[in-house]
Amino acid sequence: MTFNPKRRMLWRCIRTMTAAIAAATIPPAYGSVENYAALWLAPFAPPPPALMEFFAAHNDNRAPAAANRLYPSQSALAAVVALQNARYGRLPLSAAFAGDLVEARIPDVRRALALAVSVRANAASGGPHAALRRAQRAAIAVFYAARGFEPLWRDGAGWSSAATAVLQRLRQADEDGLDLRSYRLPAEGDGAPSAPDELDLSEAVAAYAAQASGARVDPQKVSHLIGARPPLPDTGRSLAAVAAGFAQAGDVLQDFNPHHRGYRALKAKLAQLRIARSPGEHFFGVRVADAGLALSDSATPRHAAWQSNGWATRIEAEIIANMERWRWLPRELGDSRVEVNIPNFELSMVRDGAIVLRARVIVGKQQTPTPIFSNHMRFIIVNPYWNVPPSILKNEMLARHDGDLSYLSQRGFDVSYRHGRLVVRQRPGERNALGRIKFMFPNDYSVYLHDTPTRGLFAQSRRAFSHGCVRLDQPFRLAEAVLGRDNGWPEERVRRLVGGSERFINLAQPLPIHIEYFTAYVDGNGDLQLRNDLYGYSAKVRAALGLDGQ
Repeated sequence: MTFNPKRRMLWRCIRTMTAAIAAATIPPAYGSVENYAALWLAPFAPPPPALMEFFAAHNDNRAPAAANRLYPSQSALAAVVALQNARYGRLPLSAAFAGDLVEARIPDVRRALALAVSVRANAASGGPHAALRRAQRAAIAVFYAARGFEPLWRDGAGWSSAATAVLQRLRQADEDGLDLRSYRLPAEGDGAPSAPDELDLSEAVAAYAAQASGARVDPQKVSHLIGARPPLPDTGRSLAAVAAGFAQAGDVLQDFNPHHRGYRALKAKLAQLRIARSPGEHFFGVRVADAGLALSDSATPRHAAWQSNGWATRIEAEIIANMERWRWLPRELGDSRVEVNIPNFELSMVRDGAIVLRARVIVGKQQTPTPIFSNHMRFIIVNPYWNVPPSILKNEMLARHDGDLSYLSQRGFDVSYRHGRLVVRQRPGERNALGRIKFMFPNDYSVYLHDTPTRGLFAQSRRAFSHGCVRLDQPFRLAEAVLGRDNGWPEERVRRLVGGSERFINLAQPLPIHIEYFTAYVDGNGDLQLRNDLYGYSAKVRAALGLDGQ
């Protein structure tokens, strides 16, 4: 049999599709597909005879018989037919032939769904999230193919209890600041759901799960100094998990949103604000005050402008933008942790879920922002050396003193050359730029928390003066909170280590630390606090969410 170019192209397409099927976490019942995939994908392995017969018969009535031997499971045959449309473009088989194969192998309900999947996967999709939508449709095609195109949301001739619960949650998606307006939600009627209804619901569920997990905004497009990369859920697993919730499927879907206390507090404020904005209510009336929407004492003139020009709508947009940034954080922050909120210029130490220390901090200037990321603190250095970053050395220290290295030596800096490069570091002491102590969590940004000899800057309300590191107002109190007085590390003991040489203290176990960026948060009194958008990140998030007009 001659293996001509046309058949070679078909062979390559089927190999590619089979790899996708095998990688799609197919249940054990479809193990035969994986077996064929292993055989077909062996390097330079000749195609199995059954495949050759399939090719030879593709234009006559022997096709169903050949396909039956090649694809023992109904869903495997349907998977190939669907995937050739959903992921890799149409194979050089006629649409009529593909339809004949599907018709020969799949019952009516599943046949209708298989064809609907094929049409939907090939449908054009536009909008700002078109690529995500296309990827979700392809994943949905794989998901349904793997289950033999058995409907997910039907119970007999009607909607299942899971579908009813999910539809209710989807209609309330805006409570979590999500936007499903571009997705069609099927109506609940007495008739049997159609195949398009089934797919509409699956698409909306997949979109909700992805949006709730942080799919709408790529943090890297806001700033390369944002290290968050929220993991997005697998579409197929999301659909299966939600449907398995039965009457509680809506709660399972909502669980894709963050569970953090700060997120829930903002969600509650969003609901209160929307109540206060209902017809007949005054923005400055009792309902607003009751809702706890008081501006902070440090509100900027910009916030005052909000009050005079649609402030409630703008605050709503700001709340939603901050809820979105909660999605960037790890879902488990740690019962004990350190948090730094950059726009609030404040550090909080949490021990067993309770805040044990709040302290003022100095953060990076607008030109040298403090990065936003999560990490683990691992050790503390008392009497640290300061290794001067090359950028500071070149642009500030040498430029200021006309390249005079002797000036640096006289000021307590060690000057040397390593591999032909100038290296400058400042010895421990009172004048050291890092002060007497620094807290280390090795990271790609080379930033950390540290003391500072410049204490007067903490009196400023807007404390953005550093080159990116976070300077601490009460570093030795933080050391006690981190190490634990009960573990034998009171503040006094740490202070006794102050001297002329570096002293290292390893933490008993790594402590989570989160450098955050929240311009809206709820304080301990239940009031909504607003802060200036220091680096402009919140504006970028609002724009990405389509909230600029608000």
